[in-house]
Amino acid sequence: MRKMEMAVLASVLAGLLLLAALPASASAGLAGWQYQREIAIQENSGETLSDYQVLVELSGSDFPEEAQPDGGDIRFTDADGASLGYWIEEFDAGSKRATIWVKVPLIPANGETGITMWYGNPGAERASDGEVVFEFFDDFDTNTLSNYDVNLDTIPYPGWKPPVDPIYDPINKRVNINNGDNIETTISPKNTDFLNVYAEAIFHLDGTYPEGGNGKISIRWQDANNWYQGGKSGAGYSKTGGGGGACSYISPTIYKILAGNDACLVAPTSNSYINLGTEQKIGFGVAGNTLKLFINDDLALQTTDGSITSSGRIVFSGIQYRGWIDNIRVRSYAPFEPTITLAPPAPATHTALTITKSPSPHSIRQFQETTIAISIKNSGTTDATDIEITDAIHPSFDLISGDFPNPKRYDLIRPGETRDLQYTIRSKESGTFTLDPATVTYADEDGNIQEAKSEPISIKVVPSTEGGTSGGTLRSNLPVSTASVQLHGEKTNVVLGEDILLKLSAVNLITKPAMHVQVIIIPPSGMSVTSSAFAKSGAGQYTTTYELEPGTGKDIEVRIRSNQVGTFDVNGRIIYYFGDDRDDSEDHTLILPITVRAEAEPVPDQTESPPESDGPSTSGFAAVVVVIGLLLVASLIKRRRMG
Repeated sequence: MRKMEMAVLASVLAGLLLLAALPASASAGLAGWQYQREIAIQENSGETLSDYQVLVELSGSDFPEEAQPDGGDIRFTDADGASLGYWIEEFDAGSKRATIWVKVPLIPANGETGITMWYGNPGAERASDGEVVFEFFDDFDTNTLSNYDVNLDTIPYPGWKPPVDPIYDPINKRVNINNGDNIETTISPKNTDFLNVYAEAIFHLDGTYPEGGNGKISIRWQDANNWYQGGKSGAGYSKTGGGGGACSYISPTIYKILAGNDACLVAPTSNSYINLGTEQKIGFGVAGNTLKLFINDDLALQTTDGSITSSGRIVFSGIQYRGWIDNIRVRSYAPFEPTITLAPPAPATHTALTITKSPSPHSIRQFQETTIAISIKNSGTTDATDIEITDAIHPSFDLISGDFPNPKRYDLIRPGETRDLQYTIRSKESGTFTLDPATVTYADEDGNIQEAKSEPISIKVVPSTEGGTSGGTLRSNLPVSTASVQLHGEKTNVVLGEDILLKLSAVNLITKPAMHVQVIIIPPSGMSVTSSAFAKSGAGQYTTTYELEPGTGKDIEVRIRSNQVGTFDVNGRIIYYFGDDRDDSEDHTLILPITVRAEAEPVPDQTESPPESDGPSTSGFAAVVVVIGLLLVASLIKRRRMG
């Protein structure tokens, strides 16, 4: 729209120079959109514009052919990646022409701002919404006459037909006006007050009384004696009888009523009219002391006047009118509207992390355990940095082991990469519990902090009278009376990328039956297992089983490598029993801390650190504890490396 208002690109070079001031990527991006187009918006009136409706016209080579046929996947974001409201007035893929209005939060005086248009997502649903974009918007899809103040301005005269109230037409979705031979029917949006504003509507004339009809728009309407008005008359409207004011028989025209006196402000060189049975879009804008009238989006008249400087209502009028009105729109207005420059299309770039949270199993008995898995994926096209994942433990559960409750951090997740976290919780009471979403925050390619949340999850806990306390399980190398176990490492304070050899020694005392052991390790992110006696069983867990005869022992070595700086806990779970007594099996958890430094520093020699000993005890448990610790460290290191 406003063809005479919009600046034409001076040249390709000028457009490129204008866009050079924009950031290389003007927004954080949208996942799933294949193309983006940077748009530079130049302010031309010398005033800072807020929440301004900016026109984006696309045609020819500028038309987004990769968009859906109706433009349903078009989206706009600002420089911070925030979505912007927009409304598609026209989108014709056949003729390659589109007219779109975007509501832009801020355009600095005599400066420019940048927005991004996105398209190329076949699965996207249409999000065009005129009510979000415009100050007032009514396409009469439903009967909204209750949103208007209606007035019938009548002049009694012998033989003149009386006016009829406006009637909503539900079939054609518009408002019919038939004001007889009397003067005027007006509809004015309720509770509105504007100073610098542009209003438009479609006017259709089927017939006139008795000498013609007028479609008019009034702005800064103070009362019946003070306002500006612009409009156009129907065909054949001329002074063949009756009276009339200063501009009654000029078409189109801009005039004013000031203190009850009317004055014609500007007239065309020759009259033109709305042909009966046709429709025309009339638009009237007032900004400061500038007044402009548009017919079918073309500038028809303009002038200046400083008589009425206060804000007021907007009134749409049919004078001696038989026909209908439709598509009312009201927006902000500046005397010289912003202009845009389009950058060439480009493949979309965006940073987008998604996060999922799931329990396994999702239904357990009271005092039993379940594992919570959290997965973070970079589904965008650029790196995500400064990542932090947080989650909370439900008060009806105890944390047994794993990657929480402390926040987990990553320096970098590249496009297509994932990070998997797990932790184990034990139920303290029965019931159905909803666990809060997990949250990931991260910096996008422009350094803006973004946030994503998983869906909440539900866990059902069935009441149980057996086996359980709510206190949790062992979380460290505590003295155990049933086994002799030693766990030590070459180093537990290492430099990034350095390998760590952990040894787990277990001895089953000669006084005990054969001990059956299973060790499960859930390595945290930031470390990777380079070699071990474990077999990976899936879902990021490592497990192995073995048997110790009375009086025998076993050493298991695990080699892990550090991939990220920080302090990490290797978590392991040990389940064991003696002989065939499965019913008296024991289940314990071990945690071993590992510190990873960015670079070499003088540190105490930790080679062959004194082994941690749990003291004499029965043969099975301690061995299992050692195994789990070592394996847990190994797996944790592998996981950290993967991070």
